[in-house]
Amino acid sequence: MKNKKTFRIISITILIIALLITAYKFDESKNNLVEMLKIQDTVYVVTWEPVEKSQVVRKLGEIKQKIDRNQVPNTNFESNSLNEGTPIYERENGDEFPKSVVYKREGKFYIATQVVNLNRSD
Repeated sequence: MKNKKTFRIISITILIIALLITAYKFDESKNNLVEMLKIQDTVYVVTWEPVEKSQVVRKLGEIKQKIDRNQVPNTNFESNSLNEGTPIYERENGDEFPKSVVYKREGKFYIATQVVNLNRSD
């Protein structure tokens, strides 16, 4: 009788731990989207790759809306990571594949690179 009770307690404990781990992993993956912004109908991945000011051509605008971290931007000048008011600039040769733009964060310039869908069937 004691062995059955011990077995049940251990089984229930293992089940609860497994459920907690699964819930944690699900929540973690939901918040694991990359930082993005949308400019001129193109979605870009925000990088921390620095760029020289000499590559900055002209200001395109500023981020108008910051959305939730787990969303993909749908509207131009929307980002799931950059704050409202973050300036976005055209980059020298930024129209080459993959496209890129420049954003300014904490007084420094960084590159945002076009999201490329390799699974397209055009």
